[in-house]
Amino acid sequence: MTFLTLPVKNLASHRVRSVLTALGIAAAVASLLALVGLSRGVERNWVVSLEGKGTHIIGLQKGSIEMLSASLDETLAEGIRRVPGVAAATAGLGDLVELESGQMTLVSGWPLDSDFWKTLNLTAGKAPDESAPESVALGETLANLLAKGPGDSIQVGGRDFKIAGVTRQASVLDDRSVLIPLATMQRLIGREGKASGFHIRVAHPEDAEQMVRTLARLAAEFPALTFVESGEIAKNTHVTRLLRALAWSSSSIALAMAFVAVLNTLLMSVTERMREFGLLCAIGWKTSRVLAMVVLEGFLLAAAGAAAGVGLGLASIRWIMRHPQLGGLLQPDVTPRLVFEAVLLALLLGVLTGLYPAWRATRLDPIRLLRSE
Repeated sequence: MTFLTLPVKNLASHRVRSVLTALGIAAAVASLLALVGLSRGVERNWVVSLEGKGTHIIGLQKGSIEMLSASLDETLAEGIRRVPGVAAATAGLGDLVELESGQMTLVSGWPLDSDFWKTLNLTAGKAPDESAPESVALGETLANLLAKGPGDSIQVGGRDFKIAGVTRQASVLDDRSVLIPLATMQRLIGREGKASGFHIRVAHPEDAEQMVRTLARLAAEFPALTFVESGEIAKNTHVTRLLRALAWSSSSIALAMAFVAVLNTLLMSVTERMREFGLLCAIGWKTSRVLAMVVLEGFLLAAAGAAAGVGLGLASIRWIMRHPQLGGLLQPDVTPRLVFEAVLLALLLGVLTGLYPAWRATRLDPIRLLRSE
């Protein structure tokens, strides 16, 4: 037997215990990948959505927990346009509304005179206009899901609307949304004259100093609002911070449970192999080598669990994406770096859990161990 084969032999001799322990680690890694990946996906898609609309700064109600719940006077957009450095400002209104199919989807209202309608990437039909203020446009994913196109009708929030066109959006969330004229949207949800936020374009977005000055002017002119650059909006909202906290706290609990499982497995292994350790010490093994062997067992358990966890995590994300209610609203952001961090945490967990059992094994008298039954 060699230094490397002994840990493998011991783990193989207790297959059920080893497999269950590795599965505990796999569950922890999978939950970390799925939860953190999905929370980061929400942030990334929000930023992509804003950038796709040409939004450089977004104005939100100060103290509002999330954008959809805000209720601002839409006429504030006129004052925002007069601020030096601002090229355009558009009032937007959004809400989650139930469709005729029973699915919840994002419905976004925009003024008909907004440039937003002109920048849509239409794949069929046309955008709503003054001639058809009661019509809507569907994101391509939603249109495919409902098997609807221009000329068809759709029920949104209990009202029937005619579909004017279908548009392809960069953001997964937007591509499964309903786009509707602002005035019609306000009547639909009973919030006449209100907006949930203001989408602002600046004259020179590449000029960092100009951006800072514009943000300062907006904050001074409208103290009841919070103005955030589109690239930073997802990092600074209550909802995304809550999602990140929930993702990491849930993953931490799973990792802690996996830590206990591996620690219990290694302690049982050390207890059962007292005579083996005594024999190894008697034939000349140094305590550091015995310690390293026990730590290696923890490392191997963690490596096996991490490998299974990556596969399980990616599979669970694919299952979530196929869910009819969630697939179009959530787009995970599982990067190689996130996978590397999850695997590294699992391997570190395996090494740390092996230290105490290994220390116990090296503190025992080999002569006494050899005499014990």
